[in-house]
Amino acid sequence: MDNSDYLAAFRYGLIAPVVSRQTPFLPGEIKTLLEEIASKHYTIPESTRTRVSFRSLERYVSDYRKHGWEGLKPKKRAPRHPSMPRSVLEMAVELRKSRPERSVEQIIYLLETSNAVSQGAIASSTLARHLRNMGLSRKEMLTKTQGRKRFEAPDAHFLWQADFQHTLYLPDPADPKKRRKAILFAILDDYSRLIVHGEFYWDERLPRLEDSLKKALLKHGVPEQFYCDNGSVFSSHHLERICGKLGIRLSHSRPYRPEGRGKIERLFRFVDTSFKHEAYLQIENGRLSTLSELNEAFTAWCEGYYHIREHGSTHMTPLDRAKTDRVMRRSTLMELTEVFLWEENRKVDKSSCISLYGNTYEVDPDLSSKKIALRFDPFDLSLIQVWYEGKRFADATVLDLTRPALERVKKTEELAPTTSGLNFFDLAEQKRRLALPPFSYSPKEVPHA
Repeated sequence: MDNSDYLAAFRYGLIAPVVSRQTPFLPGEIKTLLEEIASKHYTIPESTRTRVSFRSLERYVSDYRKHGWEGLKPKKRAPRHPSMPRSVLEMAVELRKSRPERSVEQIIYLLETSNAVSQGAIASSTLARHLRNMGLSRKEMLTKTQGRKRFEAPDAHFLWQADFQHTLYLPDPADPKKRRKAILFAILDDYSRLIVHGEFYWDERLPRLEDSLKKALLKHGVPEQFYCDNGSVFSSHHLERICGKLGIRLSHSRPYRPEGRGKIERLFRFVDTSFKHEAYLQIENGRLSTLSELNEAFTAWCEGYYHIREHGSTHMTPLDRAKTDRVMRRSTLMELTEVFLWEENRKVDKSSCISLYGNTYEVDPDLSSKKIALRFDPFDLSLIQVWYEGKRFADATVLDLTRPALERVKKTEELAPTTSGLNFFDLAEQKRRLALPPFSYSPKEVPHA
């Protein structure tokens, strides 16, 4: 991801409350929202400015609606943040701690009027960045003193939470005598507590997140916000680009502040007490041994038990609470496939060749010695799109395909031997099939713009 993508991600973060909104705005509501955004201070990538004007925000919204993610990329690079003397920073810290409600501008004013620094020597964006990195932002300081209110999304599929859980151990496909950790990735609807998608994988890499997110989007439509922690997978610029192109507001919980992920953590505790021990019983009986069988059991547990039982907090079943009259924005499989393509930059050598994950490709000779962008499906490295300065060239020609795909989750199809005794997942599957089709509510659909 180049520098233009970083700034595009920042600009999208500013306008996400407007462009990700799926319900109609009231007259004047957009103007009020943009004015509120423009009134705040930000740490802008590669810039000493701390505010974004109302007109700039209007332009970002217009550019995004016309050109999508590409419309948010800048044409010129801005200067980097200046440094700050340690003695000045220590004085600023003391001023913030003594009165947490002071703004950055007020702190700079006090420093300047006391002759601690000269007029204009400190950029507010630089000071704000230092204070934020030290856990001393005004919002964080005031939150500590005022306490926290429990948050809940206003409607179903407004906000999704997601995380990984190291759940249990299965026989290793490479050596059945050994055990291998199976990791659950779950996406939970904040309002209804519906599991919009959950699946077990052998690892917690970025492709697993993308796989589950794509399936959830196909089943339920596009949410307004996707909330997760600060792990490297969730903080990837590739995920930022996906959310930006789909019009989803991506947000992260603060480091060492897990309270915002309480609902997904509670789900995982319920998985431990309700699903996990039943799964281990079937593993010991020899009826559950592969990843595909584990996922089938989890689907039965979700749809035949969890989704149709009353939730302790909402006092409704997740399936009933997930019913909504909101207009859900939808994307086709073809659209999502294009959005979820990985992108990496490579410099073409003088022979018009590039290397990607150990494979060698040939590109258009006109691109020789130029830096190009490659877009591809990590599970199919035989097809590579070639882009240069926003224009698509002919796809790369394979010269040496040593590695046809990144490591894919292998699913064993052998049937496990049957044994006698009650099977919780069989009973849940029977109940699921007897009930109405899962997710049978019919929100109005509109095509993805």
